[in-house]
Amino acid sequence: MTTIDIPDYVTRAKSLTDMTRITADLLARAAEANLPAPGNIQLYHCGQEVRLGFRGHQDTFRTLAQWAERFGGTVTGELFTNDDGQESVHCQVRFPYQGLTVEAHAFITADETVSTT
Repeated sequence: MTTIDIPDYVTRAKSLTDMTRITADLLARAAEANLPAPGNIQLYHCGQEVRLGFRGHQDTFRTLAQWAERFGGTVTGELFTNDDGQESVHCQVRFPYQGLTVEAHAFITADETVSTT
């Protein structure tokens, strides 16, 4: 059996169990701060990343700004056109949390046209 020594300057990856615990802690702190909860969560072990997905409506811009204000990071947005021609904005904020990279994101579409009567 071969043993590979990992140098001290290399950060060891967290286990999926640890990533789950850290994500639970993140969500608890967000709840304490009355932040809107994500609609879905994805964990990526190989990238040590947590992705928080939010619903794509106009209020989500403010939601992501609240997450950025609480945990750090900058909200960025990029125009996106899907295959059927519908435009949206891919909006995201990225920040580190307990050794993981967290991305909160949403595809925000234009509101429905409001009729004026």
